[in-house]
Amino acid sequence: MKKLFCILGITSTFFLSACKEDKISLEGLDNVYLPLAVGNYWKIDGVNTRTITETKVFDQKTYYAITSSYDTSYVRNENDKIIEYYKGKTSVRFDLTAAVNATWQYRDYTVKLISKTESITIGGQTIQNCYRFYMDIPAMADDEHAIWLAPGIGFIQQECYGECIGGKNKLKEVKLDGKVYQL
Repeated sequence: MKKLFCILGITSTFFLSACKEDKISLEGLDNVYLPLAVGNYWKIDGVNTRTITETKVFDQKTYYAITSSYDTSYVRNENDKIIEYYKGKTSVRFDLTAAVNATWQYRDYTVKLISKTESITIGGQTIQNCYRFYMDIPAMADDEHAIWLAPGIGFIQQECYGECIGGKNKLKEVKLDGKVYQL
């Protein structure tokens, strides 16, 4: 009986160590705030998963399809501006070169860059220099939300204001360049 418990203990220890979760290493993260590669995805707690499913060419430029259960947006990074192609038009969704408090139009939204220096603690790690973007459709009530992008990671947090439920939703799993990270 003791041998059986010993064998079970060793086997359990082996499997538990094999299932060790990967943490996003803060070492060597680059400054790309939205890593665009087919297969990358971001699972944010309480929010739909965003997955890059394919690339498409519009107006001789390559865009990445970021798909969720409710939307597909086609984006590209041009000089640190995340540009979206939507219904034959382009607009800047995230401007990483903008000054804090700068605003611009994206679809029907007015976007404002709130901060470039926010720290977000997630999975026992603090990730610094996150950008916070506030989005609002002025003509509509209770549609405001904020999206945070982290260097080398991309989507890391989202918050809905007004009648939304759930508060701040944080990244719980991400796939970057073929590697899955549990947070």
